[in-house]
Amino acid sequence: MAKNLIYIISITVDSAKIDHNEYSKYCIKSWEYWCRKNNCDLKVIQKNDERCGRVVWNKELIFENGVGYDKIGIVDADTMIKWDAPNVFDMFEEDFCMVRDLVNWAWVYDSIKNYGKFFKGVPLDITNYGNTGVMFFHKLYLPLFEEIFNFYLENRTELDNWDKGGGREQTILNFHLAKNNVNIKFLDGSWNILGMFSKGWFKSNTQLHSDELHMIKYGNIWHFTGFDIESRTERVKHVWDLVKHNYNE
Repeated sequence: MAKNLIYIISITVDSAKIDHNEYSKYCIKSWEYWCRKNNCDLKVIQKNDERCGRVVWNKELIFENGVGYDKIGIVDADTMIKWDAPNVFDMFEEDFCMVRDLVNWAWVYDSIKNYGKFFKGVPLDITNYGNTGVMFFHKLYLPLFEEIFNFYLENRTELDNWDKGGGREQTILNFHLAKNNVNIKFLDGSWNILGMFSKGWFKSNTQLHSDELHMIKYGNIWHFTGFDIESRTERVKHVWDLVKHNYNE
């Protein structure tokens, strides 16, 4: 029986503002523990494929790296999974699963508008827009990632030099889901806690005299994004130091 897979891109290039390995090493430790506990394989890609002008497009190469697995999760290297999070692969069958991106609808709206030039006639509902930092799906969707990667190769020069804002591959993936009439199974927000700083997830409930951070108490996957990248390592390490004792075998 084929195993399930967690797939992470953790690549630092010379032009990066920070060394991404400085924070991802803590996040990956959490995934290593969770994968062992739930009998999943873990693949961490640390070398950029020469076909990719931007590191992020290595995600789409899951259509090659995910062959032989029943269910797959692609998670960003700035995500940490809680030690006792349930096995998310038991929560879906032949589905494509994401968490809605509700943090900044103005950003999402502008991104849909800008990237829409490539997808004339493809409606993309802002309320059905998912964050691609955490995705779980059945192997049936591997060809979708090949389609997206081929789209990237056909438009590589423009996409590698994209200066209109709205991220890189996230909106493009959402457009391809809409184009292929994929009925996304949206997981509850605990599976991708977004806006942790702006939404107060780093705080605790002082009224209950508790020092447990909201993100730790209520979240399954903590996504360290939405604040200046220079402070990411500090924030990730702070959380890891709080919880690392829970990841001992």
